[in-house]
Amino acid sequence: MRSFLKLIRVQNLLIIAFTQYMVRWCILYPIFKLSGYELQMSNFHFFLLSLSTVMIAAAGYIINDYFDVRIDKVNKPERMVIDKGVKRRVAMGAHTIINILAVLIGFYVSWAVGAWKLVFIHILCTGGLWLYSTNFKRMFFIGNLVIALFTAMVPFIVGVYELWACYKWNIATVNFKNIAWYWIAGLSFFAFITTLLREIIKDIEDYEGDKEYGCKTLPIVLGIKTAQVIVAVLALATMAILAYVQLEILAKSRISVYYFLIALQLPFVFLIYKTLTAKTKKEFRLAGNTAKFIMLMGVCYLFIIAFSS
Repeated sequence: MRSFLKLIRVQNLLIIAFTQYMVRWCILYPIFKLSGYELQMSNFHFFLLSLSTVMIAAAGYIINDYFDVRIDKVNKPERMVIDKGVKRRVAMGAHTIINILAVLIGFYVSWAVGAWKLVFIHILCTGGLWLYSTNFKRMFFIGNLVIALFTAMVPFIVGVYELWACYKWNIATVNFKNIAWYWIAGLSFFAFITTLLREIIKDIEDYEGDKEYGCKTLPIVLGIKTAQVIVAVLALATMAILAYVQLEILAKSRISVYYFLIALQLPFVFLIYKTLTAKTKKEFRLAGNTAKFIMLMGVCYLFIIAFSS
């Protein structure tokens, strides 16, 4: 069981569920409440939506490790699970069953909110993660973008489902819906860019094994130094966007300004420093984990939104 939990990255799955519940209760609920409305999805249906999302992610982790067995023997032999703690046929069987259940749950939730076509989001994600593991991951930059987009979908799908009924029944005002989408889109973009940074850093960390098995990742095609610079430039651009939000949009909230500075901007400075100076796998891993930490701090900012609204 411990090996299987390691295979599905249970800590990452908890972050996914945490993010979705934060979007529901710290963004949507306060906005709905201020406008005199209730959340449109029941707690049970939202739980199923989050469960489906988590299951799709778990299946994605399984299939990714399944197709990466040979590469992982070079890149991270000490962290391998398949062929050590979990047999290949068990991994493939678990991937198939989890994906089928996730799509069925997604179909039920879509039908329950009166929009069964939304199940195609779940189908797209399952298929996309399969293609990522078999093809996109080994292509120049495409794999990084795919994973970043799917990560951005984690908060975005909450808005799609929760606000669907508002559009269907013409509930609330346009301003009400726009405010909700601004916050969700902002969080989704933040999730996208931090994941993109982390994926490029991971490709640098996995350079040796990826090159040995013919992958065309960004650091292999452009070189490690260039990849490091790209991460630094993207991080600086993100810091500039955060500074604009910090000083132009949230300037009246002192706690927001300080939170952005301490929990986001300073870790970004550390991320840039570690990425540009890293030389070993351990150092690049620390830089990648810093990107994950920044993403988590971005999600935790939603507490401030909720308690200050």
